[in-house]
Amino acid sequence: MGSLVELTWSQVETLTDKLSERVKDSNFSPNYLVAVARGGFVPARLLSTRLSIKRLGSVGIAYTGPDRTDRQIYGSPQLLQRSDRILLVEDALESGRSLADCRMLLEDSGATVKTVCYFYRQNAVVVPDYSLGSTTSIPRFPWE
Repeated sequence: MGSLVELTWSQVETLTDKLSERVKDSNFSPNYLVAVARGGFVPARLLSTRLSIKRLGSVGIAYTGPDRTDRQIYGSPQLLQRSDRILLVEDALESGRSLADCRMLLEDSGATVKTVCYFYRQNAVVVPDYSLGSTTSIPRFPWE
């Protein structure tokens, strides 16, 4: 993907099918989907159907202060267990900082965490475990 693209719901459905196949083809079998608030809510719901996972949660993170470096966690899944295999979901990664910080938060519970998003910027601080590839321009999703 190069220039800014506005995705339709039909395109998102097709992209979600491809993304879920990448997860299914791996040796990771998640039992819990956790959305990064807010961008991950819709993709997590779509993936839950395709991956047959009913457990859904979310984690909220915000960065404040003049240089946006003060991290505030404002919500996280409760009752995590060491046996949980979490698929942490975001729609796209611009910097990737939120996904990386949320992953660390969830891993502190002892759970196994893998990450997924549709696309990520080439200069993101983290590369997701599952995606459809890197891009120079994040597309606009229908839920934005």
